[in-house]
Amino acid sequence: MTRQHRLLEVINFSNICLSEKNNLTVINAKTDVPYGSFSSANLILVQSFATFYDELDTFGYTVSVEMTQNTDVSIVHIPKSKIEGYGNIAKTIKMTNNCIIVDGNKKDGIDSYLKKISKITEISNISIKNHGKAFCFDPKKIDEKILNGWEKDADIKKNEDGFFTAEGMFSSKRIDKGSYQLAAFFKNMLKGRVAELGAGWGWLSVEALKQNIDKIDIFEGFYPSMQSAKLNINDPRATFYWIDVMKINAKRQYDIVIMNPPFHLGQASDSSVGNDFITKATEMLNNNGTLVMVANRQLPYEKNISKLFKNVTISHVQSGFKIIQAKKPKNLLNR
Repeated sequence: MTRQHRLLEVINFSNICLSEKNNLTVINAKTDVPYGSFSSANLILVQSFATFYDELDTFGYTVSVEMTQNTDVSIVHIPKSKIEGYGNIAKTIKMTNNCIIVDGNKKDGIDSYLKKISKITEISNISIKNHGKAFCFDPKKIDEKILNGWEKDADIKKNEDGFFTAEGMFSSKRIDKGSYQLAAFFKNMLKGRVAELGAGWGWLSVEALKQNIDKIDIFEGFYPSMQSAKLNINDPRATFYWIDVMKINAKRQYDIVIMNPPFHLGQASDSSVGNDFITKATEMLNNNGTLVMVANRQLPYEKNISKLFKNVTISHVQSGFKIIQAKKPKNLLNR
């Protein structure tokens, strides 16, 4: 509850009005903060990751993937990317009438936000608790030219390889080496009905569509990445799904699944997400289906994947990656 305590302290010290007549909007809303306990204000939570969006929705909150309407008070939880964070703050400032609270942990750079914003406007109150800070300011006192610059930096635009991306997405500046190795491996290999899990801004699907496949279903949980993928792919064989991969209900529908799964939970490397993706792929593939994926060599997927597939081949490729090709998923219902 440390984040909650920081926010409550700033709200109370700043005498922020959060009655039932007010609107409170929370950007990058967290699943471990009981926002409803703050006040009786009309509450809207903004969360673009499908997993967290779904969890907040089950709590009974009103949740949106984007900020779409003006509000009286806003709370902005900073993301890992500073460019993305300032873009969020700029948009929030333009749509907030009374005051904004910025909250974050030290490891995510909250001190640099406080330093930068304090140079362009007055900070009314600061709460420092448990390796994090929350601070408040008046949104009407910041020059709009500054905000336009922050927004422009964070906008979706073409990267150095000519694809639409934005800060905060995986490998936004260029095609990542692992995906490049995977695309080279599956060249002239794909057929039938294909799915990509955790597609990001869609480059692997772009490469898959160069082959004679029937269709590809593109699954991605980060809404801005999905919006970029739609800009990068214009092919009637492609269908897009913004969804938590683990909630896909598509049993035995695909001939091939391709993926470069995420391998982080927070700051630390963690193979559990990739193993969950592998399990989901097993459910989605038909009885003679094939999973083709790339991973960092040190990630321990072999034990799990050998339990789930009859035939597994692992190829070590350049730049510290391995390609895993797994054929004929075992029937999970009989395990």
